[in-house]
This record gives sequence, C-alpha cells and structure tokens, in this order.
Amino acid sequence: MSDRNAARAAKLQVKDLVGADPRVNGIGLTHVGPEWAVKVNVVDDQDYPDLPERVAGVPVVVRGIGRVSAL
Repeated sequence: MSDRNAARAAKLQVKDLVGADPRVNGIGLTHVGPEWAVKVNVVDDQDYPDLPERVAGVPVVVRGIGRVSAL
C-alpha cells in the first residue's frame, strides 16, 4: 500500500515522464481505495501518453477532463 510520501515521490517521476506532453493538463495526487495514487489529468481519455500502472509501487490513474483554460 502506498503512503502520501511515496505518492509525492512518484508524482515527480511521472512529471519527468509526461509533464511536457501537451495532452497532459496536470499531475496531482488522489486516493484509490485506501492507497494514495498519482492522478494524471489529460485532455482526452482516449488519447494520452503511455504510462505504467504503477510508478515506484504507487498506482497511476489517468482521467480525461477536457481542455483547461484561464477564465
């Protein structure tokens, strides 16, 4: 089971992997059941960067949220 500190460290690794990809809107933390996970928000949940299911033992979840723009 992943804890918050492990998820924070994994988030940095995920950022290095896909942070510059234009399909990615943001990278954060979330819960998957009792575990902390890295959440990758993407423009389209049908077109996103290839990611492992886990990074350093921490689950990675991808969610399509559409385009993000300033109001």
